[in-house]
Amino acid sequence: MSNIHQFSSKDVIQADASRWISAMDRGLSKQERLQFQHWVQQNKAHQDAVFELAQLWDELSVLNELSSLFPNKNSVNKPARREINFSIAASVFTALLVASFLFVGIKHWPSTPQEQAKYSKIYRTKVGEQATFVLPDSTIVQLNTNSLLEVAYTRNRRQLILSRGEGRFNVAKDASRPFTVMAGDKSFTALGTVFNVQRNAASDLELVVTEGKVMITDPSVAVNADDFVQLQNASNDTVKVKDINASIVISGEKALIKESITKPITRLTQDDVQRDLAWQQGMLIFNGEPLSEALQEVSRYTATRFELADPALASLKVAGVFKAGDIIGLLDSLRINLAIEHERLGEHIVSLKHGDRS
Repeated sequence: MSNIHQFSSKDVIQADASRWISAMDRGLSKQERLQFQHWVQQNKAHQDAVFELAQLWDELSVLNELSSLFPNKNSVNKPARREINFSIAASVFTALLVASFLFVGIKHWPSTPQEQAKYSKIYRTKVGEQATFVLPDSTIVQLNTNSLLEVAYTRNRRQLILSRGEGRFNVAKDASRPFTVMAGDKSFTALGTVFNVQRNAASDLELVVTEGKVMITDPSVAVNADDFVQLQNASNDTVKVKDINASIVISGEKALIKESITKPITRLTQDDVQRDLAWQQGMLIFNGEPLSEALQEVSRYTATRFELADPALASLKVAGVFKAGDIIGLLDSLRINLAIEHERLGEHIVSLKHGDRS
């Protein structure tokens, strides 16, 4: 059965409201204005939801649109601008974004098993771009910079191939159709979960599980519906898991695959999780990584490449929070905190050197 029907009426109303807020932000057509007025008049909960979200959206275009449609509504006055910390702002934005995408999934994606069985599509992001998509079963996928994801749903299986890049997968539950992400020479099968897969190379991968658990296997291992039911309560000591040479990774754990070998699974602190998944909020967090590694990570989000005039710079430790793709902010921080100066050698090449050697 489709996961769509598991959403409450409140979830649907919030998703609808978020969709209308987003549409007002870009500008409503005459027909859309009529459709919106009709939707609001259907239920007072519709009106309450859209005005509540409008206050959080805090965009003048949205508030002006509502004021013109409902001149007697007091709550459409633009609230005073106030400081919001990063985590709260990110949570509000994510809630609105997810609600909007849920609306798309509920209203526009194929909803019957017959329609979903024929579904296949390729999703991609450019360098420096991030995007969120809703799949036919309401699974939410967030792709990081320079990623390529192939999706193929059949009647018995949900199979995705991450050809490059990184993705976060919030998987809709469907025991009749296991959900597997293939990346390089490993497969990651969701056992009711939210997880992140980063593909650095065909044989170098990273998995972080933030909810539920994920099973790592070779791509040759096919998990069917009967296997899925048995594995939902499995652990690394389960006979079946050992028989197929699999690894179970649970919420709060990370698995590194280096040269096709799954390293010992590590338990993450909250800070570790925040650092590894900061890209989902458009940020990069470093906590003592060598400069060479930090620059390699930064380069994933921009066309800029870095050269170290002195090899000794490579081992300097870097700490801080940076906006992904913000090269100027990074260079200013390196100059202020590590006395590292820079010189542009071309449009996309930056040379770094000790400030006292300039």
